[in-house]
Amino acid sequence: MSTATEKATAYLLKLEADRVGALVASEEKLREASLIKAREDGFREAMEIFGLTITPNDAEEEPVKTHQGRRRDIRQLIIKELSYSGISMTKHQIAKAINYIPEGTESALKRLETAGKVQNRDGYWEVVIIPAVQSNGQAPH
Repeated sequence: MSTATEKATAYLLKLEADRVGALVASEEKLREASLIKAREDGFREAMEIFGLTITPNDAEEEPVKTHQGRRRDIRQLIIKELSYSGISMTKHQIAKAINYIPEGTESALKRLETAGKVQNRDGYWEVVIIPAVQSNGQAPH
């Protein structure tokens, strides 16, 4: 039969082993948490590169575009869209095509019209085509 001292010593050894096991497990969990945090930070940086900001509260909502990147040249986008499409378009059609607000699109269209680059015909906008000049200074027929 074992003595009380042997039982107490065995119990203390078991408690020490449990404590060491818990420390090892918590150190492992701490390392795991650090690795997860590093992955999260890297992913957030990648999202910022693409101009998106996401918080944990937004998990069920659409990501919000930020204005950290370069600003788009709306007037150039309008001219490209009208040139490529080859058809007259309303301000709403242009705004939808370039993914921009109609009010801002209208403002840019008016500036382009003042510059003589687009024209408005009954609410339909089109690019002003300047005829090519021949080397002798005459416009082609």
